[in-house]
Amino acid sequence: MMGDKERAEHAFSAALAMMPDVTPDFGYRSDYGSTLRDGAALVALAAETGVAKAEQPKLANVIAKAYETRTYTSTQEQAWMLLAAKALNDEVKAASLSIDGKPSSGPVLRALTPAELKDGTLTITNDGDAAVDAVISVIGAALTPEPPASKGFAIERQAYTLDGKPVDLASLKGGKAGVKQNDRFVITVKVTSEDESGRVMVVDRLPAGFEIENPHLVESGSIAGLSWLKSTATPEHTEFRDDRFVAAFNFANVRTTTEENSSVEGDAPETPDDGVIATPDGTAQKKAPPVSATLAYIVRAVSPGTFVHPAATVEDMYRPERYARTAAGTLTVSAKE
Repeated sequence: MMGDKERAEHAFSAALAMMPDVTPDFGYRSDYGSTLRDGAALVALAAETGVAKAEQPKLANVIAKAYETRTYTSTQEQAWMLLAAKALNDEVKAASLSIDGKPSSGPVLRALTPAELKDGTLTITNDGDAAVDAVISVIGAALTPEPPASKGFAIERQAYTLDGKPVDLASLKGGKAGVKQNDRFVITVKVTSEDESGRVMVVDRLPAGFEIENPHLVESGSIAGLSWLKSTATPEHTEFRDDRFVAAFNFANVRTTTEENSSVEGDAPETPDDGVIATPDGTAQKKAPPVSATLAYIVRAVSPGTFVHPAATVEDMYRPERYARTAAGTLTVSAKE
């Protein structure tokens, strides 16, 4: 774009030479990237600059194959794949298709209802010389709640009174619970992982009868006014919505925070007795215990009725295959007497 076409072509040639030989991603990249993201970015940039235009079909095929091997994709991958799709769409505006016998030019995007799929057929014919891909996406909501899951994380919720006494709120763990209107609780969300790295997003969705109270009590990961509660994570972003509590933080900072708190209080970090790892020199040493982060917020029961208590979730935003989910329960709020 700055006029140095020769060096740009050299850079694109080097990137193209690496594409067919890329291996699956392992571990965490500090730039939040992956081979899938970088390949999609290459397609988008090649189309935008006009460099390596002839290689776009091959690049698109490489990306498609890489995408088929993934169950989940990160926000970075989704964003660059969207830009790549836009670039490829611009290239196929001259495509010639027939839909149920009627001519149509350019790319086609059409939503079909279940009734249309059941009662009729849709016939698409490629009348042009170039190959055209057909992609089918299915979107729907599950009729039953998803079961709890743990893929690289563990997540659990617990309720307390404001003075720190545990409350057996079974709906937090997939059961049924009843509370009274105007009851107040401190809800803690604890996330545990063997991996110390990752940009983590925690989302705890509220039942419709609950509302978060006074979010200003949560500042920089500590709960002001609740001396009994020790939060071990420092969120970089929090949201206190009508229907959910959201917190994002860097898991790499949790171990340091926990150790600092332990040194202040005179407690040594716990280490499992059987947690042993081998070192390069052949000796054995204790492996670091799992990292855990605890977040908290205060809720009040406001609306009488029986509600679904949704699951809480945690995910690594740039390695979405790492996630965990609690069970969903049922909460009944009875009217104030």
